[in-house]
Amino acid sequence: MKKIKLTVLTLLLGGMCYGQNQVKNDSLTKKIMYIESVNTIEDMIEWMESDINDLIIDQEIGEAYVQNMVDLLSKIEDINAGYIKID
Repeated sequence: MKKIKLTVLTLLLGGMCYGQNQVKNDSLTKKIMYIESVNTIEDMIEWMESDINDLIIDQEIGEAYVQNMVDLLSKIEDINAGYIKID
């Protein structure tokens, strides 16, 4: 019985993986990628500030890291707004 279940499960998983479409480079995908990138960077900034406050990381290093993340966030927003073109 276990072999039958495993065989059916393997066939189902294989069919699901085979049937998936590749990610298209459309506007919805770009919007989702932008939102996820911004959310991730904002989370990283928040975590670093928490580590600085909890004295887990040196303040100077942490502030430099946060500043770099803010600069990266600004560049991503410029790319999304169309100010920077990516070829």
